[in-house]
Amino acid sequence: MGKSYSVDLRLRVLGAIDGGLSKMQAHQTFKISRSTIDDWLTLREQRGNVQVIPSRAGTKGLHQHEAFAGFVLQHQHSTLEQMRVAWLGQRQQAVSLMSFSRALRASGYTRKKRVIFTAKDETTKGNSSRSK
Repeated sequence: MGKSYSVDLRLRVLGAIDGGLSKMQAHQTFKISRSTIDDWLTLREQRGNVQVIPSRAGTKGLHQHEAFAGFVLQHQHSTLEQMRVAWLGQRQQAVSLMSFSRALRASGYTRKKRVIFTAKDETTKGNSSRSK
């Protein structure tokens, strides 16, 4: 994701539009997409300003939450969806499945996919040991 446009540029574009320049002319003059200009107009109408909304890039991740490690140990046999619902119930914090999955991966938590070998695994294992 690219860097957001400066507040100064936003104000210059909107000032030009307020001064009589059409959106299409502002788009061509300032090399800014029409949808971005529309977004700025909507933002100014709703909030009264066009200040840059800070991104969440530097915020603390779920896996860094002080209660997360204990929570994972407590619910280690649950599915991802069950863990997500339990987290919502305990912490009153809604988290998407993908965010929860990323937090588990970032904390180093892995889940074994199979507990026992299948007959195919035994056959493959037996063949590889004979070929050595």
